[in-house]
Amino acid sequence: MLLKKRTYALPAETLEQFETSVATGKRSQIVNEALRAWLEARRREELRREVIAGCREMADVYQELEQEFHPLEEEVERRATGD
Repeated sequence: MLLKKRTYALPAETLEQFETSVATGKRSQIVNEALRAWLEARRREELRREVIAGCREMADVYQELEQEFHPLEEEVERRATGD
């Protein structure tokens, strides 16, 4: 894996807690895991928004299909129950 060094400014208190809690040799790994989790959460949230938007866009089509096939469903149910 290709590693790159970057410099970011963080609040002193955050850094102190991080450096106190995480051993020197593990810090890059922990930062990597946190960034990956954050990026994945953002990707999943964007996907969720896109799915919801798509469903809203298709709502009229779904309604038309329901109206078209509902009588057939009722007929199948009547025949199945013998009514």
